[in-house]
Amino acid sequence: MTSRSRSWMTPTAIGTACATLLLLVAGCGGEAEPQTRAPRAAAPPTPTAPPKPAVTPVADLMARLSIDERVNLPEGKAPPTTEDRVAVLEFFDAFARGDADALRTMLPLTDELELDALIESGAWEKTIDGIDGIAIETGPGPYDEKCALAIFEVDGDFQPQLWYYHAEGEAYQFDAAPTPPDMINKLYGDDWIALWHEILEEEMALADKPDEEFDVPTVDLDSSEDRGGTFGSGTSPGTTPNSPGGPPGRRPPPPRRRPPGPG
Repeated sequence: MTSRSRSWMTPTAIGTACATLLLLVAGCGGEAEPQTRAPRAAAPPTPTAPPKPAVTPVADLMARLSIDERVNLPEGKAPPTTEDRVAVLEFFDAFARGDADALRTMLPLTDELELDALIESGAWEKTIDGIDGIAIETGPGPYDEKCALAIFEVDGDFQPQLWYYHAEGEAYQFDAAPTPPDMINKLYGDDWIALWHEILEEEMALADKPDEEFDVPTVDLDSSEDRGGTFGSGTSPGTTPNSPGGPPGRRPPPPRRRPPGPG
């Protein structure tokens, strides 16, 4: 019987097979040769800053909340948090829609009473019907208050108003700031909120000044006494009432009497 040919077992194939067997033996419990180099230490992970909370764009909020299209809050003038943006949009949306009930929940008691008075007088409905647009910008006040300044366009006229707002639990409250007269013609530049407070300070400084300043004349009492006058007597210094022009401060001599007896 002829033996099979082993021509397939070339030296290269044999070497490969031996290497494979050695690896299998080592993996089955054989001791590996000791390492001559220490393993490289892993690099510590690079610290990363926590991600900032996502802020919802104003356009998305207006669509989600069905905000009246007359409310205009630019993205660059909007609050830095989604919660504040929602509060500001809903507050001025109540104005645009004339929703007094929604607005009343966001006002302090004093402003709520004024709103009720406007509603009873009929001025509220007349004003709301004339709103053509509400332009809004927000920013910090001088003491880091949260401020929202709105320019109401009503029947072609522009009326500015500034509010301070803050969260009270899950609700928000808006407090109206003082408004000096003719304020719309005093606003200019890029930061109207800062300018508003500068104007308020100037108005308060003017209000603290007296209306008129009087110059009260002074009287030298010592010189009046030396000349024989009396302060407040109504006579000129150096004379006395009914004086015939004699020496100052002396009465005229009395007339001579006739001697007794027959004349």
